[in-house]
Amino acid sequence: MSPAICLAAETSHPVEAVVCYAIHRLGEGEQKPNRYEVAGITNPVAFEAFFGQLQEAVKKGDKNEVANHVKYPLRVNKEGASRFVHGEKQFVTEYDLIMTEKVREALLHQNVTNTFVNDQGVMVGDGELWLGQFGNKFSIFAINL
Repeated sequence: MSPAICLAAETSHPVEAVVCYAIHRLGEGEQKPNRYEVAGITNPVAFEAFFGQLQEAVKKGDKNEVANHVKYPLRVNKEGASRFVHGEKQFVTEYDLIMTEKVREALLHQNVTNTFVNDQGVMVGDGELWLGQFGNKFSIFAINL
């Protein structure tokens, strides 16, 4: 499987393996149009699978799994001020302050195909979360409280 077909081809992570399998199953000519291309996302199928995984992790309250889907330092904006979360440990410790009910609900009620997309990234809800691709990894890179 080539890297162009699967972003996580050499992984032992079971969810990423499922994503790889799903991507691999798309034959040539069955490629989905990339509505996320302007945001720098190279594989729409893998991005939509990531989005579902993120929703599931938030729904389950799996702080460590959500922390795995964050690009650090994470920018957290509130009332006109920004601060940064510098790593997974800090994110997990501050999870309830960062992933507020408003942020969680925005993500859980968002249909990935109805997201706003621009050159900055993929916006969830009214801008509560911003997602993007960094190298071969999809991540949350900003949260607006």
